[in-house]
Amino acid sequence: MTYKSVKHGLPRSFTRVWVMTDTGRETTGYVKSDGEWFINCPRIRATGAKVLRWKEG
Repeated sequence: MTYKSVKHGLPRSFTRVWVMTDTGRETTGYVKSDGEWFINCPRIRATGAKVLRWKEG
């Protein structure tokens, strides 16, 4: 499955998906109920990375 831009939609809340960040790292994450992304990897999250794209699976 190919990555989808966050500008074209988000996954359902609390559904774990693969994300690509602005730092070029790939990890898992999900969208919280308030629409904010949560990156599961603490090391990537600590850098302040932003989610650019996501894919299921």
